[in-house]
Amino acid sequence: MKNRLRQNQKRKLRARFILVAGSVSFMLTIAAGIMVYLNVNNVSKTRATATGTEGSGASLSNGDIITEFTWEKNPVTIATLGPDAISVSKDAHSMSGGRSSTGGLSAGPNGKDIDLEIEGTELWNQEGIDISIDYSRNEKSGSFFSRENGFNFGMENGFITIAYRLENKRGGIESFKTKTEYEIPIDMNFRTYRFIYNPSKGKAEIFVNSVIVWSNQHTANTPLSWKNAGKIIVGKGMNADGKDIAIFDNFIVRTAGNTAPLAESLLNFMLEEKEGGIKIHWSTSVNDKIKSFTIERSINGVDFMNVSTVPVNPDLTESEEYTFLDKTKATTGIVYYRLRQTFTNGKFISHSLAAIKMQNEVNLAIEKINPLPFDKSFDIAYFLPKSGKVWIQINDDKGNMIDTQSFDAPKGKNVHVYKNEKIRESGTYTINMIFDNKKVTRSIIKI
Repeated sequence: MKNRLRQNQKRKLRARFILVAGSVSFMLTIAAGIMVYLNVNNVSKTRATATGTEGSGASLSNGDIITEFTWEKNPVTIATLGPDAISVSKDAHSMSGGRSSTGGLSAGPNGKDIDLEIEGTELWNQEGIDISIDYSRNEKSGSFFSRENGFNFGMENGFITIAYRLENKRGGIESFKTKTEYEIPIDMNFRTYRFIYNPSKGKAEIFVNSVIVWSNQHTANTPLSWKNAGKIIVGKGMNADGKDIAIFDNFIVRTAGNTAPLAESLLNFMLEEKEGGIKIHWSTSVNDKIKSFTIERSINGVDFMNVSTVPVNPDLTESEEYTFLDKTKATTGIVYYRLRQTFTNGKFISHSLAAIKMQNEVNLAIEKINPLPFDKSFDIAYFLPKSGKVWIQINDDKGNMIDTQSFDAPKGKNVHVYKNEKIRESGTYTINMIFDNKKVTRSIIKI
């Protein structure tokens, strides 16, 4: 009986212990959850916690680069892409310790601000702009990128600030200045700070490591105003509190689109395969506002090279076309083209690309002459696009024709043996192969 009572008491004690332990565990879990929520909620208002993802969809799409500095070596005024800086603090220099163990920009040990100055030309007066820089905070306040009277993207008492101006519908200027709730940590870590203003959407946004921390919505199709904006300064008020350490890296400024009237000014852009190349046709609705057109070509749709710059024709009406013949050597495959319009105010637009598939056609060609130099005879390896009669002419270095031959040949690759009957003297000669009113030319040497 006593044993049975003891066992009942042990079971009751064990049940109470499990109940108390479960309650404590539950309360601790709730408390931890509340703490995590409070911490995360606080962080979301003040600091980014990771690299994050694109928090605003297409807002982070890349435009054309206006300038780029990576500061991998001295002098730090030299840009990786785009215009160089015209001056900088004499103490500022490149040193190790940038983001991802690369080089970066230091203000130097004497407490002088970086003050990297870039000439504020018309190139910078874009309707929309995208500015990004990798920064490791050590000071209280300063600017990443500023223009004297028109723009400032930086930090005030540790919090990100932004000031910019917009053109209003009446032709005037409206100014906006904000101190955001995002506080930049002082923890020796580099983060990417990025401001984007999209003029077609009228949206201004700030990102930290691709995570959006601030935004402001304006009227759509409202451009930035750069009237009397002044010179550009990178690192105004930035000196790492006198420490000789890298605080800047990977500074990039891009275009960020245009207002609809300019963006939609290209009326047509057509490609046409012609003998000798690709003929490009286009027309525009704002011919009086354009300075020039730049035609760009690519074989992969990603890497473009400039083909030609065509100046504007002020006498052209909206119904008339511009044309340009690109004498590309491509004979097969897909070729991509893109048109950039540069306006009289220095702004530019790169329009969507167009593509054309080249026909797999090879024309008359001399592929090889062997041997060179020759003595008594040589072989001509050539290609014909179809069967027919071929003429061969031999001219001396004065252009006098000294021999001619003709013969029938089939379509495709052929070899003709030329026996030296009239080339008697040593020297350089020209051989012309003529077929179907087309001519190809090669030089030959007689020993």
